[in-house]
Amino acid sequence: MTGRATRAGALVVMNIAGAAAFAWPFLLPGLIGRGQGHEVDAPLIFAGLLMGLGGLLFIELGRTALGPKTVALIGVLGAAMVALRLPGFIGGFSAMFIVVLTAGSSFGPAFGFVLGAVGTFASGMFVGGIGPWLPFQMVAVGWVGLGAGLLPKGSWPVRVGSLAAYGAFAAFAFGAVMNLWFWPFAAASGPVAWSPGQGVAANVGRYLTFYAATSFAWDAFGAAGNALVVAVAGRPLLACLDRAARRMRLDARAYSPPQSVTMEAEPAG
Repeated sequence: MTGRATRAGALVVMNIAGAAAFAWPFLLPGLIGRGQGHEVDAPLIFAGLLMGLGGLLFIELGRTALGPKTVALIGVLGAAMVALRLPGFIGGFSAMFIVVLTAGSSFGPAFGFVLGAVGTFASGMFVGGIGPWLPFQMVAVGWVGLGAGLLPKGSWPVRVGSLAAYGAFAAFAFGAVMNLWFWPFAAASGPVAWSPGQGVAANVGRYLTFYAATSFAWDAFGAAGNALVVAVAGRPLLACLDRAARRMRLDARAYSPPQSVTMEAEPAG
């Protein structure tokens, strides 16, 4: 299996595992009563994510010139996420998302996912945000970066406009997905609680009511913040990251030693 296929396979497995971590309470409701929230499985999910991310970074280091530079760039951009998250969330907005959005757009969906997960883990360590929610945040922020990498590039107005619109959408999507890590374990009864016996359509309605009442206004602030920051600072940041991407691709060539040159003596005049 080639290195590219190995990386792709590892990313697919990590995304499937992340989706399963969110979805299993809805698929296996009989297991919910055996634990309190995700306190039981969160450490296992967290360990699995760290092993998967560590494996991906190890694979990158095994590549040619591009691999170590990619890992170093993830470290630099992850540190930027830590610095931008230190002030905390203002409403539902955190400036760290500008790094995930622009880096995903410049370097692609795989890089965006890994950066989002690594940067969220690092920032959680610094801001004290370690708890059963952390592995779910890592996956959710990783998905934000992955989606940014799938957007069309095109002209600058199209690229910045689509990224700003996506940033607004991603704020709502991030909030809606993150609620799912605790919603099935919330109040056992009530008009906005999950009820396995009600069916999918009824539970979707319950969740939408819950989201509108608890999270919509918070996430709307995040959506406005993401769109505004991308509109104001997106183009210079994207241009800077695009230059880095071009240079990295240019340098990502297998090393070949210089050919020896044989000097022939000129015939005597």
